[in-house]
Amino acid sequence: MTYGIIDIGSNTIRMNIYHVEGKHFDLLMSKKEAAGLAAYIKKGKLTAAGVDVLADVLTSFTANLDLLHVDHYRAFATASLRNTKNSSEVIAEIKKRCHVDIDLLSGVAEARLSFHGAVGGLDYDDGMYIDSGGGSTEIVLYDQKTPAILKSLPIGSLNLFEDFVEEVIPTSSEIAAISDKVKQELKAAEDKKNLFRVENLVVTGGSMRAIRKLLVQMGKIDRDRYDFDPQDVQTLLTELSAMPAKQVIRLFLKCKADRVHTLFPGLLIIAGIAKYTKAQHIQVSKNGVREGYLMEKVIGE
Repeated sequence: MTYGIIDIGSNTIRMNIYHVEGKHFDLLMSKKEAAGLAAYIKKGKLTAAGVDVLADVLTSFTANLDLLHVDHYRAFATASLRNTKNSSEVIAEIKKRCHVDIDLLSGVAEARLSFHGAVGGLDYDDGMYIDSGGGSTEIVLYDQKTPAILKSLPIGSLNLFEDFVEEVIPTSSEIAAISDKVKQELKAAEDKKNLFRVENLVVTGGSMRAIRKLLVQMGKIDRDRYDFDPQDVQTLLTELSAMPAKQVIRLFLKCKADRVHTLFPGLLIIAGIAKYTKAQHIQVSKNGVREGYLMEKVIGE
């Protein structure tokens, strides 16, 4: 059986198609559109233009699913709609225009599903799992590969860009403001002192994948490495902060052109968490919320 999973994020909308047999699944293909829905939120609501963008992408994706004779598909939304006051109206409009039912995930549900999708590939038995997206960052403290504490922080690479950055690359004062915001949100989410003090970080999301690619591109880690020292991230941040904006833009365009405006805020989130937790190791997870959604909602694991 083939199954499509559509993940409606604040920065990108992604469609994965899987072959499912029993409890086993394989990724057949993945397609994404950089819709940037967070940029269409005005006064807490997704604008009509934003709804049009979402509808256009979903219409294109469902046409592809039909063309490929995909048996079933599901769509879910995360902070892209969770952070809006008119999510119910948007979901109803999309149902009317695209005949797509959108499952709106809470922050805790997103964290749980993302961890579920990644748990099979964790190198560390305990630590902090992070799924950093365009509109939010989910955190799971886990022990013996079992989730213990789940948090959703209202900081993502795109909403930080929209809230703090005037041009494309943040200035030194904007970098400081974003870093302060990340630290504030971590402090607010920490129920007791040093709760987030961990040795191991496992990170997923488009920002982390782009950061890893940038580290490879700049010769700081080997191409096949998916684990590295958090100091590599801090060094990368220091070097990028000292570069002229034009040079940074060139680097980002070569690395991940569709993330040229969100890569720096995404880096500040990951670097901020690594510094706050005093972590010693970072692992990049290839799986996350889409796989977790498939496993829990479709396969029934």
